Amino acid sequence: MQAESAAEIVRASLALAFPTATDEGLTRAAEVVLRWGSEGVGEQLEPDLAERMLYDLMEVAQQDPGEFMAARAPRPDGAYVEPAASRAWSRTSATLDDLPYVPRPPRRPGRRPFGGGRGFLAD
Repeated sequence: MQAESAAEIVRASLALAFPTATDEGLTRAAEVVLRWGSEGVGEQLEPDLAERMLYDLMEVAQQDPGEFMAARAPRPDGAYVEPAASRAWSRTSATLDDLPYVPRPPRRPGRRPFGGGRGFLAD
């Protein structure tokens, strides 16, 4: 699959999830999803890391988090998941904050290690 086709498929999916995001933000978010996928992050997305990635994607897509969270369906088990306090994927200029990049998530029972990306600032 060509990179442009993959980016358009991801962009269309993000547009459904983030209906008030900007066009430029959706394009940038699609590009970072593909980059993070190439870093192998998807193999280790536990709920806390998935929440962190969701917040990062909202930042990149310029989606208002308040609007998204108000329309978000509750988790089937009713639990609230705190976003992870670190990232296991490369940062973008939209996600520059005090959260550290951790190339491998902290060990937890049942969590397998992975060889993630380098954590460089790429945007």
